[in-house]
Amino acid sequence: MTPDLLNAGFLTTCGLAGLLGFRHGFDADHIAVVDGMTRARQLHHSYWTARLVGLQFAAGHSLTIMLAALLLFGQGAALPDWLDGLGIVISVVLLLVIAGSNLAHAMSRAQDGARPLGPMAALLFRITGRELHPALVGVAFALSLDSLAQAALFATHGSSSGDAGGIAAVALLAAAFGAGMMLADAGNGLLLAWFAQRSDQLARQASRFSSAFIAVVALATAVAIFLRQSQAGFEAAWEHAGVWTGVGLVLLTSAVYAVRLWLQRTRGAAAAP
Repeated sequence: MTPDLLNAGFLTTCGLAGLLGFRHGFDADHIAVVDGMTRARQLHHSYWTARLVGLQFAAGHSLTIMLAALLLFGQGAALPDWLDGLGIVISVVLLLVIAGSNLAHAMSRAQDGARPLGPMAALLFRITGRELHPALVGVAFALSLDSLAQAALFATHGSSSGDAGGIAAVALLAAAFGAGMMLADAGNGLLLAWFAQRSDQLARQASRFSSAFIAVVALATAVAIFLRQSQAGFEAAWEHAGVWTGVGLVLLTSAVYAVRLWLQRTRGAAAAP
C-alpha cells in the first residue's frame, strides 16, 4: 500500500466499500442462486462443496468486478447499454435452471441415489465441474450494469487519487467490496447447507419439500428481475427495499427449515414406542 493511501479518509472509504459489498451479497438474486446451487450439490451428496458454494460464487463475482474496475481505470471505457440486457438474460436463465433442477427433485419419487439435475444443469456441470461452477456463475451474474456500476465507481475514485496510488486504490476498494460480499454469501451458503443436510437426514419427504421451496424462491426472483426491467414503479421499490428483500429471504428460508425440522422431530418422537 502506498503512503498516499495510508490515511483515515481512504481507509474509511475502504470500510464503506466493504459494507456496500456486504449489502450487495444480500441481493435477492445472490440469495436465490447460492441457496439453489447449495441444494443441488447436496442432492448429489457433494456435502463439502455445498458448503463452499456461497464463497465460490462471491469470489467469481467480486473478481470480475475488480478486473472490470482495473480495465475501466486503465482505458476510461464507458459501459455499453447492451451489457445490462445480457446480464439480465444470463441471470434469469440460470435462475430458471436452478428452479427446474430443484422442482425435478421435489416431484421425483426416487427413494435413494443421486437425483438428476435435468439436461441443462447437467450440461453446465459437465462443462464447468462441480467446484468451479459457482465461481463461473458469479462471473456471469457480474455482467450487468448493477455490478459493473460498482466497478466504474471504484475506477473513478482511483482516477481522482492521482497516478501514485490510483491503480492501487482501485484494487483495494474492489477487494474490500469483494470481502464484504464473500462474507455475506459464504455465511448464507453455510447456513443453508447446515439446514438442508439436517432436513435430509430426518426424512426424504422433508428433502423434497426443501427443494420445492428453493425452486419457488428462484422462480420468484427471476420474475422480480423481469418486473424490475419492465415496470418503473417496481424498479423504484426494488432499489429502495432490495437489501431487505434479501435479508427477508434468508430469514424466511431459515424459518421454513427450522419449522420443518421441528415438525419432523415432533412426528418422530410421537411415533417412537
